[in-house]
Amino acid sequence: MVKVKESRASWLASVFGLAALYFLGTVKPLEVIDSYFGSINVTNLLQAIFALLALFFFFDSVRQSAKVPRVRWTYYAPLLSIPVMIVCFALIQDKGPTAADFIVTHMGQLATATYSGVYMLALLFTVLRLIYVLRHKKRSQYATFSAGLVVVAVACSCHIAFLVLFRFSPWHVFAQAIGSWFDRLFYLGLSVTAAGWLILFLSKQIPRLRLWMPDALWLTALRIRFKADRSRVSPAWDLFHQTLEDGIYKSIIVLRNYERRNSITFPEPIQLRISQIEANLDARVSSLAR
Repeated sequence: MVKVKESRASWLASVFGLAALYFLGTVKPLEVIDSYFGSINVTNLLQAIFALLALFFFFDSVRQSAKVPRVRWTYYAPLLSIPVMIVCFALIQDKGPTAADFIVTHMGQLATATYSGVYMLALLFTVLRLIYVLRHKKRSQYATFSAGLVVVAVACSCHIAFLVLFRFSPWHVFAQAIGSWFDRLFYLGLSVTAAGWLILFLSKQIPRLRLWMPDALWLTALRIRFKADRSRVSPAWDLFHQTLEDGIYKSIIVLRNYERRNSITFPEPIQLRISQIEANLDARVSSLAR
């Protein structure tokens, strides 16, 4: 999880996503959270920034998983919206008191429409870019993934339409009707996308876990049983800090060194299993090299 780039990006996306949910008022009442920042709806800005960063790192993780090369200007473009959002938010007058409908109640100001519009455009750009980079992927998991992203894109488009109509037309009721679809479509699309990502992750990892996890756990238990490590934490940490194959190789090396250091030999059944695991790993490496 730590050493694979796409996994690091996924964890960052998860952290920022959880932060965005926190600032929605899902853990504590919104008024309580916003009171830490002066009760002027700064939580709205923080939620938007964290949600955008979550989607950005999510995009990067999927891009790496799909082996799509990084194009610099499209890669960094969504991040450029963050300083613009901060400036627009600062220009909004009378930002308090705390309110879940902060955008609607302040739509009389151009800075509010610009702030929310830039945020939605950045989300829409990231989602459409993600759909674009996956356009050649034929696997069913990517199809589910892309279907969820299309729904998210429609949700962002609904919010943009709401901003334009509410700000620049007299059809406020119609605009709010369109805008009301944002939350429903956005979270539905995210749910489908998350399901597709989970299917994709499991399709890649479960066969590998089934192949190597029993051996990795057995070798780790053996290291703990014979106290082959100077550190008590090391055997268990190697399961998480490295790939399973690397962890297995390290366990074998540690156990071999333990035998030499103490001039002992493990019982024959243990020796046979260690040799079999080593042979399987060598065969795996050879097959991947070809």
